[in-house]
Amino acid sequence: MPEQSLLDTTRPNPGRIYDYLLGGHHNFEIDRMVAEQVRVLIPFLPKAMRMMRWCLQDIARTLTYERGYRYIIDFASGLPTMGHLHTAVAPGTVVIYSDRDPICVEYSKEILGDTPNVYYFQADCRRPEELLNRPEVQEILGDNRRVAFVYWGITMYMTDEDIARVARALYDWSDKESCWAVFVAEGDPDHPNARKFLEIYQQIGESIYMRPLSVFRELVQPWRPDALGFRTMEEWHGLQDTMTEEDKQIFAAGGGGYGVYLIK
Repeated sequence: MPEQSLLDTTRPNPGRIYDYLLGGHHNFEIDRMVAEQVRVLIPFLPKAMRMMRWCLQDIARTLTYERGYRYIIDFASGLPTMGHLHTAVAPGTVVIYSDRDPICVEYSKEILGDTPNVYYFQADCRRPEELLNRPEVQEILGDNRRVAFVYWGITMYMTDEDIARVARALYDWSDKESCWAVFVAEGDPDHPNARKFLEIYQQIGESIYMRPLSVFRELVQPWRPDALGFRTMEEWHGLQDTMTEEDKQIFAAGGGGYGVYLIK
């Protein structure tokens, strides 16, 4: 995940590409050009991204209305548009967003305005302790360590070493009732379309890592899945017949990946 500025119009930005594929307006022509290249390769991708955003809304409701979490800490949040977490949480929930791009952080603060109980900080998702130990965040949380962490759609940009390190940092910082909501990308990197997809992202300065679910399970220990286990995006929302055989070949059995609530 190289340093990139959200307002650099000379090169495509993954966050803005994501916004465009979601139907948003916070993107530039160069982002739209790359997004259309990706769409040609993987026609299912825009739908997959919308499914991931729907899952975020589902996560927000589940964590706050059903499981009673009062604090959600989201890493690598991108722009808080198009149905992000804070739009679906229970009243009174505190949402702490973060991103490594300082321009994204300032732009996001402008988008959020004076939205109550929503904060945005600059932080690298690979070093979560830096955000968690910030004086401003500690003031917001007080003595509370029962929190719900969210890493949705970002582990595909993280190395195995990154994920293992984050898992331990979050585990050591939080209390025994905390939860970690994660999206796990799984796919066949040797498939011709998948290889082209990875090449496009490498050209814009991003590396994407696809790994078997069995590897991910090992990396996040001592966290473990809750009773719901790892669920595909289709299973998460009860959607059926949304993928072609070509889609499934690229994204493998996960239907584009798995969502999971990890617990201690």
